[in-house]
Amino acid sequence: MTTRHQARLPCCLALLFVPWLLQLGSSAQEAFLGLRQPTSRPKASLHALVGDDGTTFERFEKDPSDKKVRGERKASGSSGKKTDLVCTLEPVDDTWYEGSIKSYSTQDGFGFIHCDELFNKHQADVFLHKRQVDTHLGSRATRGDQVRFLLGVNQAGKPQARNVERRVGSHWVDFSKVYVGSVKDYREEKGFGFIVCPETHYIFQSDIFLHKNEVEKNNLSKGSRVTFSIQVNKNNRPQARSVERLVPTSFSGERSEEETEMAVDA
Repeated sequence: MTTRHQARLPCCLALLFVPWLLQLGSSAQEAFLGLRQPTSRPKASLHALVGDDGTTFERFEKDPSDKKVRGERKASGSSGKKTDLVCTLEPVDDTWYEGSIKSYSTQDGFGFIHCDELFNKHQADVFLHKRQVDTHLGSRATRGDQVRFLLGVNQAGKPQARNVERRVGSHWVDFSKVYVGSVKDYREEKGFGFIVCPETHYIFQSDIFLHKNEVEKNNLSKGSRVTFSIQVNKNNRPQARSVERLVPTSFSGERSEEETEMAVDA
């Protein structure tokens, strides 16, 4: 039989817990009293991914607890956030397609090429990655530039440009090509000069701009023979990049006397 003192005991214990409960946050109070509703796991959402070789597709976000796929590479998407994906991309065939650059963002590192033939087939413009621009288009892509390219298809089945070439006059130019020329002149007080090369002059109808950084790095002077590739500068003119000085040799394969003297002076 329960005494009067035993009946009062639960009430006294409850009063002791009241100050402690008041110090807790609302979420802790709900958890203690068993009032919290079970938290539902957020639904996965679709978002665009862009790989370091340009592959772009949509997929569901993975649970952070999931293990990453081996061989994944970090890449920046249009949002600037790091994402993980695996991708391989090779040209579908050796067919050249022509189009024009529809858009390109240096900040995001990608853009798009419009090609009527491929748009009718895929209902999408052709993806253009920064690596293609830097390697094959001279580090510059402007809306309206006429280009041709080989076709790759990414993991989402979307078209993507490979081995892009720009139209310059009546020529298709791959800016990764290496040319041979000579330093025509160098104006030290102005910090630039020019390289003369018959092949590039035929394409661009001008000599190639040579920045002082390339001159100083390679110890160049008027008449120096060089190899170089081309980029398009801010004035939309051809400029030499990846310049290397050619070392003249004698028929025996040794350096010429003139080059030896220049090397000693340097």
